[in-house]
Amino acid sequence: MKMGDELLLLVKSYLQQNLSFDEIKDKLSERGFLDDEIDSTIEKASSSLQSAANRENKALVRFFSMKELFDRIGYGFVSNPFVNILFYQSGASLFLIGLINGLRMVLSLVLSSFIKEYTKVHYLKKSFMSNGGLLFGFSFLLMAAARMMHSPSLFAIALLLGGVGVVTHGELYMKFLKESLKQEKKGRFLGRIAYYGVLITSASMLVSGFIIDKFPASGEIVKWTIMGKQLPVLGYVISFEITAFAFILSGYILSFIKEKEVLSSQKMSGFFTEFISRVKLHRRIFFKNKVVLLLTICSTITGLIQVFGTSYYGLFIYDNFKNDFFGGFLNVSIVFVVAIIASLFGPTITRKIQRNIGVSPMLVFGTLLTAMLPLALFFHGNFVALIVASALSIVGGSIVGVGQSLFTRKLLFEEERNIYFSFLGLIISVPMLILVPLMAYLAQVINLIPLFKIFVFVLCLVVAPLYFLMVLLYERTIHAKV
Repeated sequence: MKMGDELLLLVKSYLQQNLSFDEIKDKLSERGFLDDEIDSTIEKASSSLQSAANRENKALVRFFSMKELFDRIGYGFVSNPFVNILFYQSGASLFLIGLINGLRMVLSLVLSSFIKEYTKVHYLKKSFMSNGGLLFGFSFLLMAAARMMHSPSLFAIALLLGGVGVVTHGELYMKFLKESLKQEKKGRFLGRIAYYGVLITSASMLVSGFIIDKFPASGEIVKWTIMGKQLPVLGYVISFEITAFAFILSGYILSFIKEKEVLSSQKMSGFFTEFISRVKLHRRIFFKNKVVLLLTICSTITGLIQVFGTSYYGLFIYDNFKNDFFGGFLNVSIVFVVAIIASLFGPTITRKIQRNIGVSPMLVFGTLLTAMLPLALFFHGNFVALIVASALSIVGGSIVGVGQSLFTRKLLFEEERNIYFSFLGLIISVPMLILVPLMAYLAQVINLIPLFKIFVFVLCLVVAPLYFLMVLLYERTIHAKV
């Protein structure tokens, strides 16, 4: 090896160890290299390493951008409202739809809490996250098959598998993205993915709604002749397959992204006992005082209404407007696309409200806004009213979320706050196991319109006053200490 090549390799090695230029010069001088030769080689090596780093960063941005694009397309083509409508069309009852969606949420909450705690102390390989994405994509192929066979039991299994896949993938992906790519190096598309992602998802949802309505599963079915055979063209199959392959490709793209080497990692099964110990240790924070308990109760009630609203809102809109305006699925698309786009303005509206009113009015006002959609559905509001109500409900949810975050900052120390949010899902999943079957049974017995009336009643006359009482108790406690 030539002297110059040896020096270049040494300099690159020292630079990769994050040694300063002075430290490198001292080490190389001790080896007998001349100062001028050292300076020119350091400059050459730095330029070479910087070029390599830029190429690697561009490759990362490209891979993550492709992954985000496929993810957003997948979420749009078969969104939650579409899934539940097709679940119903496969032969599921209102009870089964509510029960499976509720159980899926409970499963997601428990799994999410477990993974969050595990990744705080142990490392999960990228393959675990990638497999979660593949499982999520595969679940949509199962749903398509279940809809074709009119098998609600297979559809239910696919939904639960999808819940496991999306949590496993989602919880780890954001952490992996932050570790792999710094915010300032994400580029235009990734840096503004919150905005571009909403537009991609919205466009995908509209296209999917059009396709499903264009090629319905009832009435005269369009057929394509392929290799002499006539095959039925079903819109929901097309949408399910696009979604499935979008998420499968998204998971596959992760295989091209390098992960940091980790020497050891405890197996997840071995962490289970440790996790149970953590739950026992930290559960008292949820019952430490009346204020925290009220906050947990409010989160449980709103979470329950949210999961059942997600289960039934789209189905109700589809049934009541499928012969009017743009068609069944496209009507549902338009209502929820406007709501998705409204979510972009939620943070801006919330910041303006935050500057002018206190936490208590924020929580109460946000809760009342979330009641707008079930209220409009209960009164059989016209189509435009439903669109506006859906947008207001999304903005209301954003206001409540920010209000809760601000309140927990006042209520809990940083360590307690981290524990609270880490285990909140797990704690509320316990009453959910009882409340979900009861609510699903109620939906089956009384039907949807009275159920929406109950949603409005609970949000306006139970949750909103509880938020007001919660802040009042907190203020009294603070004044008593002073």
